[in-house]
Amino acid sequence: MALISSGRRGDQVLLTSILHEFAEPVALTLDYLLQEDKPGTGGSLSVYLLSKQRVPMLLHFDKWIADLEGGWQRGCVSIPKGTYQVMFLGTLGMPYRSDIYLDNVAFRQSWVCRHYQSDVKLLPTGNFILSSTK
Repeated sequence: MALISSGRRGDQVLLTSILHEFAEPVALTLDYLLQEDKPGTGGSLSVYLLSKQRVPMLLHFDKWIADLEGGWQRGCVSIPKGTYQVMFLGTLGMPYRSDIYLDNVAFRQSWVCRHYQSDVKLLPTGNFILSSTK
């Protein structure tokens, strides 16, 4: 998914999966990249679960690995047992200075998030602000 920042600050883009029954808890891993000209221009990305009734539940995001090739970072969220849609919500920062890219979204065994958690803790609300690691 590419969120190109040619719009206005605060514009949002949604990417939502089909409704899926998770028979057991799983970990969702993803790679993301922020193109940021200077600090403070970046956008944000949130991960939600939507129940059958479309009630959103904000997930806590854990940063696994920073500084993958080309500035990409890897993160993980835990998904509990149940029937949900997974939703990514990207919010633009400064116009033309806050492109957000999302790639390599995968479901893995539930222990993966706990096993690879780094000491870096991001916002406890489940939102994470993408920022450069320069």
